[in-house]
Amino acid sequence: MERVFISIILFVCAALPAAALMDDPDSGDPVPARLQIPKEISAVRKEDGTPPFLRWMLKPMDRGMFVRLPIIDTDPNRGVTYGVMPIVVLQGKHDERIEQIHAPSLTYNRVFGLSPTYRYYYYPADDATFMARLSRAKFEHEVMLQYEDHSVAGTDYDVFARVQQAADSGQHFFGLGPDSAQSAETNYKQEYWGYKAAAGVPLWFAPRFRFHLAQRYQSSRLTNGPTPNLKEFEASFPRQSADLAQQTNESRFSLDYDTRDHGVTTTKGVYANVFYEKAIRGFLSQYEYNREGLDGRWYHPWAGHEDRVFAVQGYYEQVLGTAPPFWLLPSLGGKYSLRAYGDGRYVDRGVAAVNVEERFKVFEARTAGVTTELQVAPFLGVGEVFDSPSRAAARYARPVVGAAFRAVAKPQVVGSVDVGIGREGVAVFTDINYSF
Repeated sequence: MERVFISIILFVCAALPAAALMDDPDSGDPVPARLQIPKEISAVRKEDGTPPFLRWMLKPMDRGMFVRLPIIDTDPNRGVTYGVMPIVVLQGKHDERIEQIHAPSLTYNRVFGLSPTYRYYYYPADDATFMARLSRAKFEHEVMLQYEDHSVAGTDYDVFARVQQAADSGQHFFGLGPDSAQSAETNYKQEYWGYKAAAGVPLWFAPRFRFHLAQRYQSSRLTNGPTPNLKEFEASFPRQSADLAQQTNESRFSLDYDTRDHGVTTTKGVYANVFYEKAIRGFLSQYEYNREGLDGRWYHPWAGHEDRVFAVQGYYEQVLGTAPPFWLLPSLGGKYSLRAYGDGRYVDRGVAAVNVEERFKVFEARTAGVTTELQVAPFLGVGEVFDSPSRAAARYARPVVGAAFRAVAKPQVVGSVDVGIGREGVAVFTDINYSF
C-alpha cells in the first residue's frame, strides 16, 4: 500500500521543479537525480484548461503546494483500503527545487482497522534523500529511517542506509514447494527489526559496470495473523513458527551493467545484475547459507514507432546450503515476479521467472505545464519455484496473462496498475517507479 501513496505524491510533485522520491529499495533499480519541471505551474490560471478535480486537489502555496488526496488501494493479500492523505510540498527558500515533503495519512481496512501514518522526505542535495516513516495501527506498526546518496561528497561513490522496526500482519503463507495448495492458505504476523547498508562505485576501466557491497541484518518473529476465515499459521506450520526471534545477517556482492536511457522511465537499453550473498552461522546469524542470482532486462523501441517499446525481464535466484526459514527463501508472486498471484504465493529454495510486455502510448496530455503519457502494456509471464534447477518441471510452471496501465511523466515518474490472470484468478497491483 505504501507504493500507492508515494505514486500519488510523485505525480503531484511532477507539477513543480522537484526532487526525486525514492525507488523501491529492494527493486535493484538506481534512483535518478531530479525532476526538472517547467516554471509555468507557478502561473497557472483557472482558464488554462486544468481539470476541475485537479484544481480542487492542488492548492498552490508561497513555497510549494498543498494537496488534498483521497486514497483507494487494493492488495491480493490485504483487500481494499480507503483513506485520506493531506500532503504539504515545500520548496527551498532560495530556489525552486523541492526541499521537503510532509505526507500524513489516515486509512481504514476491514481487517486491520484505522492506520495513521506520517511520512517525511528531505532532500539535502540534488541526488541525496532522507526519508522517515512512522505508523501505528491495531495489529501493525512501523518506525523507519532511510538515507541514500548517489554522489557522496561529489565523488562517483554511492551509499544506502536503512534502519527499520515494524510489525506486518498482512503476510500469507501456503507451504513450501511449487505445488502448495491454495486451500492451505494462512495469514501470519511478522515482527521484525533490522538494518541494511550498501556502498557502490563504478569500475575504473568500465564505467558502465558498478560494484556494490551490502550487508543486511534482520531479526524476525512470526505468529498468527488477524485475517479471519483462514487456517491458523502456527497450527498449520508449527515448524515454521518460533517463540523467539530468529536472526540472519547477509553480506552481498553484486555487479551491475546498465546502458538504459533512464532507470525508471526506460525506453531502450540493457540492465543486468549478478549477485552472490553469504550468511555465516554465529556471525549475527542463526543460519548458514549462500544465495546467488541474476536479473536481466532488455528494452527495445520499434523503429518508426516511437510510441511502442518491447520489454523483457528474466530473473533467477537460488539458495544453497542449509535452508533458512521460509521468509528468507526465494518466492514467486507479486508485482516484481508474477503478476497474477499475491506476494509470496509460492516459496522454495529457488525461483525463475520471465516476463515480456509490449508498451503502447495511447494518450498524451499536458496539464499545469507537465506532459504525461498514458500507456497500455499487454504482458505474458511464466515462473516457477523449485528445490534445485534439476528438479524444475513443466507441470509446475505458472503462466500469467494481463495488462499494465501506466502513467509516465518524464523524466522519472511512473505509476502503474497491473491486472494479471493466472490459475487462481485475477490479481491487481499498484506500484511506482519500477522500470519494468
